[in-house]
Amino acid sequence: MKYEVRNTKYEIKNLHRVNLKLALSIVYCLLSIVSFAQSDSVYRISLILPFQTESTVEKLDGFSNAHDFFTASRIHLNEDAVIALDFYEGALEALRETNDSFKVELKVYDCYNSDSVTTELLKKDDLKKSDVIIGAMSVSGSKLVADYCKQNKIINVQPFSPSKSLTADNPYHLKLSPTIDAHVDALFNSIIDSFAGGNIIIYTPDAEKSLSVAQRFDSLFRSYNKTALQKFTVALLNTKTMMVNGKKTTAAEQVKTDRPNIFIITSFEESFVNGNLRVLHDDLKTKRIIVYGMPTWLNGDILRLDYVNNFSTRISDAFYLDSARNETLSFKNNFKTNFSQEPSKFAFLGFDVFNFVLENLNDYGKDFINNVATQHFNGTGYKFDISKNSKDGKQVNYYENRNVAVFMVENYQLKRVK
Repeated sequence: MKYEVRNTKYEIKNLHRVNLKLALSIVYCLLSIVSFAQSDSVYRISLILPFQTESTVEKLDGFSNAHDFFTASRIHLNEDAVIALDFYEGALEALRETNDSFKVELKVYDCYNSDSVTTELLKKDDLKKSDVIIGAMSVSGSKLVADYCKQNKIINVQPFSPSKSLTADNPYHLKLSPTIDAHVDALFNSIIDSFAGGNIIIYTPDAEKSLSVAQRFDSLFRSYNKTALQKFTVALLNTKTMMVNGKKTTAAEQVKTDRPNIFIITSFEESFVNGNLRVLHDDLKTKRIIVYGMPTWLNGDILRLDYVNNFSTRISDAFYLDSARNETLSFKNNFKTNFSQEPSKFAFLGFDVFNFVLENLNDYGKDFINNVATQHFNGTGYKFDISKNSKDGKQVNYYENRNVAVFMVENYQLKRVK
């Protein structure tokens, strides 16, 4: 499949970091192919991302024109803009490589990471013609887009925000970024498979997000114990009360010597995690303690790596790169050829999301959302196992990806837990 860029106010070419010129309004990518298998020959996909074009182009120009390395090294793109660029390049690679027999019109909107800009974009008449809208990235922007798609009956693919509160009663919303519930369930299953009969200590600060995660873990283990032959001992310890079975206690007092101790910390704050791992670290000399943590720990800046390593910490993530797969190797090579750099995890995400969407458009047409439940898509860095999130077992809240990988830290390296 070949593609060309049409009707742009600003030319896009040489998609390298220092040469990238983003359209300030809408980018039209019309894909040319040979035949048409669908009754409607063109599928319209809109992509809403925070490229923050003006500041991004200014910084890229400054980088390319810098007189020395020191000056260039001080120029940094906004993190969200980098993610947007990486995702977009992965999407372009998917469009370049696809062999599907239909045309795609891709419109790319820069929302500048601003709710007010996003609101204005959603007033554009062209957007209502979309068959699929992908984005936005922030939680607040994603809510605006999800509501818009629900009102206008447009499929909304959300690859970035895992928030469960984006939308409800919305059969047009497809959440490809797994929710925290999916992460908890994957970690729970990992414990069941690896540490039967272990001692479970669920340790949580008294914050709504952390406490709800802790309560889900507690509920899963207690439900499991109702029918299991080999039961877990379970203690839920809230730092506000430090009470277990009506008595004051400490985390150290809950650690046992006769079985593996699974210490689940449901905090998303690195300082909290570091402090509690430090307190328990000396107990590793006489007791077996395995820490299970939150997915945000993978992006931590101040977590003590020696603590994380010594506790054989388990962490979940939706991204898993199987470098031995031919598809993965092919994408990496093609991407490096076309963009002169190694693909980031968000380039993999853009590639996999667009391949997933294109595959569904090819198989089911513009109403593919009605056929996504129970689908299993194996991408280059991401897998999508789609199920319905239902209200009262009937009304669809949204469709969601439940695929999450669990990793362990061993010798300061992440290894997938099988």
